[in-house]
Amino acid sequence: MVEVLQGGLQSLIQDVGRTGYRDFGVPVSGAMDCDALRIANWLVGNPLHTAVIEMTMTGAFLKFETHTFIALTGAHMNACLNGEPIHRYETIAVERGSILTFGKLEEGFRVYLSVAGGFQINDFLKSVSTYLYASIGGLNGKSLQKGDKIPIVENKDVALKKLPDGFLKGMVSSLLKVRVLPGIEYKLFTEESRNIFFQREFQIHGDSNRMGYRLSGPLLEYSCREEMLSSGIVVGTIQVPEDGNPIILLADSQTTGGYPRIANVASVDIPYLAQQKPGDKIRFQKISLKEAQVLYFNKEKSWGCFFKKA
Repeated sequence: MVEVLQGGLQSLIQDVGRTGYRDFGVPVSGAMDCDALRIANWLVGNPLHTAVIEMTMTGAFLKFETHTFIALTGAHMNACLNGEPIHRYETIAVERGSILTFGKLEEGFRVYLSVAGGFQINDFLKSVSTYLYASIGGLNGKSLQKGDKIPIVENKDVALKKLPDGFLKGMVSSLLKVRVLPGIEYKLFTEESRNIFFQREFQIHGDSNRMGYRLSGPLLEYSCREEMLSSGIVVGTIQVPEDGNPIILLADSQTTGGYPRIANVASVDIPYLAQQKPGDKIRFQKISLKEAQVLYFNKEKSWGCFFKKA
């Protein structure tokens, strides 16, 4: 068991998501930063899609009731084990009775905790990912609370690993350049708005969450107002409501939307975007579909080679 002594701001059980059910109106959910999830699992010898705990802005305080191995990836939150600082991106042995705590957020926004063997959680539609708005998945469909106990699958035969320095160089920046593809309604915006979209900075608004990042900055205008039918959206879709402020839809976003879609974030940049926090600034860079596919393919190829050799 892992006992929750303090839940943090929002600590959730997440895996890679609930795929295959969008046509029934069920969001994918899953980890906001799936790169961090996969690396965390690799470090403790789990299948890369295994569920982890995603903690946003502040970390949970956890007590381990058995000897195990853990790993932390993603944000830097000054983690300590029994009061002693521990590092991210390496396998850490944990003795029975040990307490994991977190301090001040230094970098990024979301930290991921993996446990060797994984968590014993009942799935819902083939995933244990927590979707708070429908109270499904995770631990009773809720964020972790004081007194919760999470069963784990014991695996004490784990090799100690460490991610090479520089593997994730440049993951976090206070000004992130996000690569996007023009959306299906791109030409519904004025030429000035299309230019502004790629030339000016936008700031992540405080009213942002796992459903989407609201942006503040220059307002975007439609060249004409058309009544639109709601249609399908995906993670990374950037919609622009009538107020002119873009919204980047993320893991817990709805499955359809009726606002014009000016662009879509390239899949390769979604994990980087997930580590940005309210107040951080971003800029958009236009790329083609082919460029987006090559970027994603090359990343997956290099990661696959690394995981296979390591």
